[in-house]
Amino acid sequence: MTLKTLEEETSMFRAYARFSMNHPYIHYANLLIVLAVFIISCYQLLANENLNFAAGLLFVVLPTFVFARSSDYKRKYLSTNS
Repeated sequence: MTLKTLEEETSMFRAYARFSMNHPYIHYANLLIVLAVFIISCYQLLANENLNFAAGLLFVVLPTFVFARSSDYKRKYLSTNS
């Protein structure tokens, strides 16, 4: 992986890390929405035994990855504690 590719990859995570610091309530709302989709999809999948509801679980994967990488970036580079 080249430096340019690595920089482009982290720019999205860096942007969301800054966004989550500047707008914590919107970040919490995003987390709650993803959590609600996950819980509802799990319930529907178990209650109805229909694999169509597994799409909600796939929807949760990308935001969870973005939240995790942004949190890692924020902890390493944007934290106020040195």
